[in-house]
Amino acid sequence: MAKTVLVTGATGTIGRDVAKILSENAVPIRAGVRDQAKARKQFGADIALATFDFEDTASFPGALIGVEKVFLLPPLMPNQVEVTNAFVDAAKRAGVRRIVKLSAIGADTSPPYTFGKWHAANEQHIRESGLAFTFLRPNSFMQNFITYFQPRDGTIYLPWGNGKASFVDTRDIAEVAAETLTSDEHEGKTYTLTGPAALGIAEVASILSETAGREINYVDVPESAARDGMLQAGLPQWQVEPLLELHAANKENRWSAVTSDIEKVTGNPSTGFAQFVSDHAEKFRAS
Repeated sequence: MAKTVLVTGATGTIGRDVAKILSENAVPIRAGVRDQAKARKQFGADIALATFDFEDTASFPGALIGVEKVFLLPPLMPNQVEVTNAFVDAAKRAGVRRIVKLSAIGADTSPPYTFGKWHAANEQHIRESGLAFTFLRPNSFMQNFITYFQPRDGTIYLPWGNGKASFVDTRDIAEVAAETLTSDEHEGKTYTLTGPAALGIAEVASILSETAGREINYVDVPESAARDGMLQAGLPQWQVEPLLELHAANKENRWSAVTSDIEKVTGNPSTGFAQFVSDHAEKFRAS
């Protein structure tokens, strides 16, 4: 039996791209999904699917049959540490050799925010498991300006002050993940994935304005207003406070550094924000 790569989080933005890149390169893969009928519409007939749910440990053994490597994209849930560690244990029992884990920037020994602490705990568990690993620690996604930080009535509202971040394109993250899953030279390595420049939100708004053909502004909102806005939008309390921690860290310029890790792994430079916006111009013109 060919050694298979299991892709978790396969219907999300990054996981979907990882699965497709691997499939296009004739790598035997299996996409772990909750609903196979719904997922089949995304993947067509060429990618094998397996029923998989982080919250259902009974789904682990079947998804892991014959799997040599796993792209591990932890679920965003309040018990992330426990369910992800349980999956790692199941992967080891099933004979998986290596895990490529999507982590988060700053997930080292003392992350200054809750989500980072969760990822650090998962990384430590993988190290202690004895499995080979590669950790990918991306900065804030450029795609967040389509999904979470999209302009409303021509304005981006964030509590970032003048903070800057080296935003990264999720397409680059997927390319790195696919490369590290197909080459053993990345075993034991940790890569911090960033874009080519640190940008403040006012600079982001300026780039968006040029592409959208209309003025887009940035309003630095107080933390209390950001909290109220997230709660009114329906985000659960357990997400809101960690997100505010992340915003505060960005306001302090904690992750404005730029790395060359994307180019080091893929041989291609990271995507600039202007290029990202150009590639998604229709979405910004419509927002």
